[in-house]
Amino acid sequence: MVSKDGFIQILDPCPEEIPEQKSLSTELPSLKGKTIGLLENRKFHADNFLKELQTVLENDYGADKVIYATKFTFSRPCAEETIESLIEDCDAIVHGVAD
Repeated sequence: MVSKDGFIQILDPCPEEIPEQKSLSTELPSLKGKTIGLLENRKFHADNFLKELQTVLENDYGADKVIYATKFTFSRPCAEETIESLIEDCDAIVHGVAD
């Protein structure tokens, strides 16, 4: 971005020395006993990532149930029926994108 004084701001893409800390959501402070939706977009390795995430959610975070859904294709919006079903049945939804 060019500023009014003619200088360009350059962003450093290197990882931070100290990762940014995020607090838990006040809306969903814990996943214990919750139903989590995993929406796969059909990109390469998205299924592998979400299957591993399912294990972590259940074993490490105490999620009671994980509902797995798949988009028809990554290049198109998800079917409304799929989104509505996930919203109705889940406390939180993760949309997995991978390559």
